[in-house]
Amino acid sequence: MEHEERYYLMMMDALDGELADGDRAELESHLRACPDCTREWRTLLAVETLFRQTPMLMPAVDFAERTLARLPNRRARRVVMGATYGVLLLSGIVPLLLVILLLARYAPILTQPALLAGVWATVSGIGRAAATVVGALFTGASHLVIEQPVLIGWFIILAGLVFLWGGVFQRLLMQPTGVGSRN
Repeated sequence: MEHEERYYLMMMDALDGELADGDRAELESHLRACPDCTREWRTLLAVETLFRQTPMLMPAVDFAERTLARLPNRRARRVVMGATYGVLLLSGIVPLLLVILLLARYAPILTQPALLAGVWATVSGIGRAAATVVGALFTGASHLVIEQPVLIGWFIILAGLVFLWGGVFQRLLMQPTGVGSRN
């Protein structure tokens, strides 16, 4: 391992033109004796040649101007966002004001004991039905966990894989890209 790393570093220095004459002679003699390093050296030379022969890609002359022209106008965006927030605010306030107006108008009728008893009976019936449904859901879920523990394990593993690859993907997106770099 030390052998490979030492000569690999020498190869990198030779490609950069920073290898001393004595080290160059040692590298050449080693390359004649070691077929693995010779193969690696030829591969590195091929890659280096490819990089040197490939023309540098440059953006168009007016790329920056065109890109800036396509960006949204900040003032227009503020107006649109303000209008959107205004609509959302009004869509929340208007129904609230309507409910308050209706409660103020019909408060005497709504405070009748017979009406309140009927509303309470309806609400408590809905609550009991909801409790029955939620209880049945939890019972079914517990039976599933008891009868199929491998299925739950697979769900946990799949969720872990999704989070793992989501993190890897996020890291890949956050890596800086070197424009015009030949390294």
